Amino acid sequence: MARPYLHDVNFDSSPGMHSSADKRLELLEQIKALKEANTSLINTNRQVLKSDSEVYQEILTAAQQFVQSPADETEKALADTLEKYNLLLYSYRYTPTSKDKRDVARMAFNGYVDRPEEYLLSPILRDMKNNPLKRAKTKPDDYDLSHSTVWNVFKQIPEFAATEEKVKKGLSLYGIPPEKLAELQLKDFCFILNNQYRSLGKDSAKVFSESYKARHTKRFISEYEDEFRQGLMSMKGVQKEYVDALVSAMKNGITDLTKTPLWKDEWRNQPVIDVHHIVNIKDSSLKETDNKSFAHINDYENMCFIVRHPQHDAMHALEQDLNQKHREDIFYNRDIEQSFIYRIQPPEGVKCMIGFHTFIYDRDVLGLEQKPKQQLIDQKRKDPNYYKNQHGRREALRKEEKYRGSYGRNYI
Repeated sequence: MARPYLHDVNFDSSPGMHSSADKRLELLEQIKALKEANTSLINTNRQVLKSDSEVYQEILTAAQQFVQSPADETEKALADTLEKYNLLLYSYRYTPTSKDKRDVARMAFNGYVDRPEEYLLSPILRDMKNNPLKRAKTKPDDYDLSHSTVWNVFKQIPEFAATEEKVKKGLSLYGIPPEKLAELQLKDFCFILNNQYRSLGKDSAKVFSESYKARHTKRFISEYEDEFRQGLMSMKGVQKEYVDALVSAMKNGITDLTKTPLWKDEWRNQPVIDVHHIVNIKDSSLKETDNKSFAHINDYENMCFIVRHPQHDAMHALEQDLNQKHREDIFYNRDIEQSFIYRIQPPEGVKCMIGFHTFIYDRDVLGLEQKPKQQLIDQKRKDPNYYKNQHGRREALRKEEKYRGSYGRNYI
């Protein structure tokens, strides 16, 4: 039976059980009621008197208790603690995402490509780089990049696809034989891109005119500046001068003031803002549904703006602890597709989390409530064998005493 406190999409009709679709629709109703009562999209829960540091310690204690004594009771206690502070605990069967896809998605998010160390290059590129006399006499048009599985990953990001001609030029420069194209690895293409776009004296090359992170930061602050200012100023010790400078930087796509001339040493204790992937970039394959690309992991709808410390740092640190068994499965080369992983995420409809008490809702979230519950259920039931397969795996894992959490969360 599914656990109602874990936010998987499991439509259990047992009395007293509530599916994630139910919870989701209830959340939207609560948001609607809040907005009708208050025109502001910001909600600050000041009934909770604990500081962010105290909240983090409370969550950490619950997580440690679950890791040390994994059981339904400690799992539920952790989920309840997280939900009290506007965070949700997800558990689902691991869906592998290739390292190439994860790395390409991360590069697109940041907008630059680092220059790899030479020892990381494939033998063919390293050989051509160090032995100019061996280079084939080729022209850019001699290369058909569709023959490269690695480039077929890169080109799913439109901005990388637009660099194809420069990549061909770079391959020709090093005289890579066209028939060896399939042997090139991700680091080789990073090396070529870095050479084509790198500024003199820099190790990183700015390949995109604007990164996804910068683009989304500009959009967020243009839509939520008033709420964002209000939320930051509700935090203890935050200086208005700092908030003014941060907002100014975000309008230029920058969230880290230390990288701007605006920075002052006296702001070292002011809250830093991160752009957080709601669905983890490590789980990019979960976006590959309905003929969509993993590249949708960088969509604006998958972003939540969040204070780095302690909240964002805490979320990722806790995930590391919760997924210790999964990492052991990988290390010992076990069947990782039978492994469960945990993720901690903000609720759907939350666009910004400022500490553990204040959050800003997405302006468009109310449009989601028009989506019938049956439509959500149908999305899960497209595969008629889904529940049968999941039930079989669940029972097998129960017998092996490896069962941890609910099954098969499907992002909708």
